[in-house]
Amino acid sequence: MKVLRWIVTAALLVLAAMVLLWLVSHWMPVPKARQQALALMEQPPHFEGANAFDAIWLLDFDDVPDSARAALIAEDGRRIAAAARTPLGDAAADGGLLEQVPRAALGRYPHVADMDVICSWGGGECLPQVRAAPDALAQSLQSQQALLARIAALSRYDHYQSPFVADARAPLPRWTLLQRSAAAHALAHVQGHSDAALAGICSDTRTGRMLMSRSDGLVPAMLGAGMVRGNVRLLAEVLAELPLDQPLPPACNGVFSRPAADALSMCTAMRGEFQLVSSANLDQEHPLAFLVWDARKFRAATAERLQGACLPAAAHALEADQPVRWPVPSPQSLWRLECAANAVGCILGDIAGPAYVAYTTRLQDAGASLRAAEALLWLRGYQQGPAADALQAMPADLRGQARPLQLDAQGQRLQVALYGRPGSNEWLSLPLPASRLPD
Repeated sequence: MKVLRWIVTAALLVLAAMVLLWLVSHWMPVPKARQQALALMEQPPHFEGANAFDAIWLLDFDDVPDSARAALIAEDGRRIAAAARTPLGDAAADGGLLEQVPRAALGRYPHVADMDVICSWGGGECLPQVRAAPDALAQSLQSQQALLARIAALSRYDHYQSPFVADARAPLPRWTLLQRSAAAHALAHVQGHSDAALAGICSDTRTGRMLMSRSDGLVPAMLGAGMVRGNVRLLAEVLAELPLDQPLPPACNGVFSRPAADALSMCTAMRGEFQLVSSANLDQEHPLAFLVWDARKFRAATAERLQGACLPAAAHALEADQPVRWPVPSPQSLWRLECAANAVGCILGDIAGPAYVAYTTRLQDAGASLRAAEALLWLRGYQQGPAADALQAMPADLRGQARPLQLDAQGQRLQVALYGRPGSNEWLSLPLPASRLPD
């Protein structure tokens, strides 16, 4: 009997200790540093002008009348909001953990026809690929004309901002469709319509600049940076085959210029990513949910992890054109006091943060690409001797200090270092203007 009494007493003491531990954890205040991070990352974006969201959201559907756009997007917004209210893991309600929300336009309007990507933004040179099979490409592009017109129209917009509730189950626009226009511009040049090709390249670059600098999410910012770099490379290929005195079309005015440092900041994009990553919604109606989940503490911890792009150190690095890096904490033990009353929050916090260091310098590299493009245009107007002499005569701020422009060993290409991934040794290498004209 005495042994049983000791067992019961011990069990009660353990239970009391667990309850006390949970209470201490539950009532622990959010650390001040995390409160500040949360306030920093919860600031909404402030954009002015025309929003490209509607046009990009429906980019992959042909024959959608303007009069139907608002209703389709409103329906998608209602579906995504309903999914966001569905707790994660409620299989009976959503059929799976992250099942994507179906779009309202599906089945009502035809999808854009499939087409192989001939000229990808990150692939090899575009013009040789087009010259290898121009007739086949022209045939493929016949089914893409409506899409190409929609892509061209994107350059008229000022920013990209989603009106939808942030939720991981929301579908993404078909961003990769934006690459298809590069092949059309290259084909126009190959067929002798270089002015049209240059106008298209400049239009797409303008769109890329808008996406990378004035969008509310990480994905559109990264796609915009890729679009800029890909079109700068195509511009250089075309200019290498044109005389130095051939003027650029009006569509190119102001497109290829060095962006200001704040235009390369990932802060707004990372705030959008924060809203997405921290949107996890556990079933609050479950009677035991409060024991393992604290939404505010989860959001605060997530904000602390993602705030790097919005801190003064990032702005200073951008001004100096030094690589922007911020540390992402490694997964920590669940045996921390803060996790006693927020176990699920701690688990999600450790698995919801990808290695953002892989993205931190992509906008900077896109900025370096634009500086290189501006330098190519400057070199076209400088006709006083060899390229090496021209490079020495180039204005110092255009040539750069942290990453100075330089010629390759043969003196036929302009190069600039890319930050890329930590430890990588990558370069953007562009042919010089008129360097590929026949002798």
